[in-house]
Amino acid sequence: AVRDQRVNHATTGVVTNPRTGSPNRLLLTGAGGPPATTIYFDNFETSTGWTTNPSGTDTATTGQWQRGDPAQTSSGVVLQLGTTVSGVNDLVTGASAGTGAGSFDVDGGVTSIRSPAITLPSSGTLTLSFSWYLSHLNNATSADFFRVRVVGTTTTTVLNQLGSATTRAGAWSTASGNISGHAGQSVRILIDTADASTASLIEAG
Repeated sequence: AVRDQRVNHATTGVVTNPRTGSPNRLLLTGAGGPPATTIYFDNFETSTGWTTNPSGTDTATTGQWQRGDPAQTSSGVVLQLGTTVSGVNDLVTGASAGTGAGSFDVDGGVTSIRSPAITLPSSGTLTLSFSWYLSHLNNATSADFFRVRVVGTTTTTVLNQLGSATTRAGAWSTASGNISGHAGQSVRILIDTADASTASLIEAG
């Protein structure tokens, strides 16, 4: 069965001078395991149960996380992206544009959103991969942040991007992190963003 799986996942016709009995296949094993299996996926086109302010402790007065069709905002640079990675919707801090770039940005503290429960397999290499952005003007500080964590019996921080006193335009990036320490657990993805310390223009997706 192992031999058949390897042959079936290999590429034909690329081995030069195969010897007698060779299946004439090239197998790229990556990490040496079977092909990747997706445990959980969300492109936010439909509601799958993400919860805003799940702990009831958020302090942001505007720009709370929501699933929606984002409107582009700008102030010298694009801040809130009006485009998504795929489809129409994404998770965004205040989807509306309002009358100016600062109308629905994150203000007054922290906003958070949490995924539905995700049951992870008990073995294998487990990876969380996602697209994200954090944008701000030069009035931001290192007290401002965008953070992605996986919460189970323990908590793993997959991404922690701090603000800074420089202008950062909105641009989709990708990130991934190993969450194999949560194997066999029921976990949730927790995303939070803050406009902390002094008032800043902060957007995230």
